[in-house]
Amino acid sequence: MPAAPPIKVLHLAAADSMLFPILRDQLVYLRGLGYEIHTASIDGPLARRLRDEDGFQWTALPLTRSIAPWSDWKAVRFVAALCRREGFGIVHTHTPKGNLIGLWGARSARVPIVLQTLHGFYFHDLMPYWKRRLWIEIERLNARRADHTLCQNPEDVVTALREGIAGEDRITALGNGIELAKFERVFADDAARSAYRKALGMAPDARVVGMCGRFVAEKGFPEFLEAGRALLPRHPRMHLLVVGHKLASERAGEVCDPRSMGLPADRLTVLHDRDDMAQLYASMDLHVLPSHREGFPRVLMEGAAAGLAQVATDIRGCRQTIENGVTGFLVPVRDAGALADKLDSLLSDDALRARMGAAARAKAEREFDQLRVFETVAACYAKLITQKLPGRAAPVACAR
Repeated sequence: MPAAPPIKVLHLAAADSMLFPILRDQLVYLRGLGYEIHTASIDGPLARRLRDEDGFQWTALPLTRSIAPWSDWKAVRFVAALCRREGFGIVHTHTPKGNLIGLWGARSARVPIVLQTLHGFYFHDLMPYWKRRLWIEIERLNARRADHTLCQNPEDVVTALREGIAGEDRITALGNGIELAKFERVFADDAARSAYRKALGMAPDARVVGMCGRFVAEKGFPEFLEAGRALLPRHPRMHLLVVGHKLASERAGEVCDPRSMGLPADRLTVLHDRDDMAQLYASMDLHVLPSHREGFPRVLMEGAAAGLAQVATDIRGCRQTIENGVTGFLVPVRDAGALADKLDSLLSDDALRARMGAAARAKAEREFDQLRVFETVAACYAKLITQKLPGRAAPVACAR
């Protein structure tokens, strides 16, 4: 009797950066189990890299990242047609807009299994009340169309239950993770680290304070650069290293150019779309993320794995990655003064910085192993296949 064809799975997101690099390792893992993995997102160079370098089938979505009812309805119809044509057994959606479009399109096409990953609710406490309530209602409607919801941040699980977005039997705490070994002992010695810094235009003996993220204001770039300006007279060896990218689909008014913030050119290095992130973290002395909104920030996990003391805002996601006073410091949102104070403390105390960096690496080893996340996703698929696809067996992972 011939073997059954592999179960076809579509991973759909709005931003192409969600597919690559964020989901890339998870998709490779699921393909290795025996699923046939397809992807879809707004057109962009990162999604095309996933297709060209890793061989994943990818479809460009006729979608914008802003709310546009008529355009969004056409995108739902596009997703529904794609699902019917390809015969997906599972549709797995990501990002707020990707969840909205993907869940409704997949349900319209009667895909047997539909689930979403919440990488962080779009709504937060700093939003106007009406806008927050609107997004809560959208999340409720989305969750009702999903067979299951995987939630990266444990705080978001609590919020989902409290707000009636999902019931306990339809939501799972997923966590988040990275490839830990990638960020350990990157340089063979101090000479190699110094040479790498020099190639980037930074002095070998500089105190490098780094920040990584999309070039938008809500990531906290204005506060970071304001804090940097305030600290330069006290720390003349300080050098700010900014690493990020701008999405092709970025909404107007969000973009933040770090070079426009008035920092001396010889004390600021701005890099775009880098593949050498492990080396860049290893070139830093401190890592910062003063973001206004997060789900479960990958950059803070990476910074912890690199053994860096870190300063971030006291918001969900950052609270899961930084243990205040142990692996780094948490500061209020939009408070450049508080950010500068904590950076000053760490720049002035080598022993404190080293102690927090070691604690951060230990936390990463305990909590941020991406394989645990992949196994949770695979277990969720297996359970839903048993429930929704009678007669089909789910691929299983080998025991570790």
